[in-house]
Amino acid sequence: MSTVPDPLHIDWIPTALWPGRLGLTQAPGQPGRDMAADMAALAREGTNILAPLLLDEEFSRLGMNDYHAQAEARSLTVAPCPIQNGSVPDDQTAFAAYVDELMDQLLDGRNLVLHCRGGVGRAGLVAACLLVQAGMPADAATDLVRATRHPSALENAAQVQFLHDFEDRLTRR
Repeated sequence: MSTVPDPLHIDWIPTALWPGRLGLTQAPGQPGRDMAADMAALAREGTNILAPLLLDEEFSRLGMNDYHAQAEARSLTVAPCPIQNGSVPDDQTAFAAYVDELMDQLLDGRNLVLHCRGGVGRAGLVAACLLVQAGMPADAATDLVRATRHPSALENAAQVQFLHDFEDRLTRR
């Protein structure tokens, strides 16, 4: 008897900072999950933009080879930003431009879902950066992401420090 995985769960961050919705989830279609069912769940939830934060080799290692085709079949726009697991973005300038692009989507009323493998570390960091860019203090952004997704979101000191540095760079613009 085969088991059907639970439906993909999206944690939507409760905020009125922009017209769109910002969600976090685990990687769709990873081992033990059904890619088609997960992508259908994302589409049903109104997702417009899917932002994977996985490295290219993680897609292969996790058996997510049909990710892009499944997203395209459901009219989900994929906006990737590869970040090493447990780490922070390497290129701060490129990352700031990426956050600007995501912010434009949210301000245009689109629904954005971020994910890494578990939807906690890298996804939590990017979600918190979006909140900071919208004017929320870094500590409040961290608290909101943790309350919404998981208490261990922004899973290490390097990610928390990156968020504070991101906030500092924004105030110097």
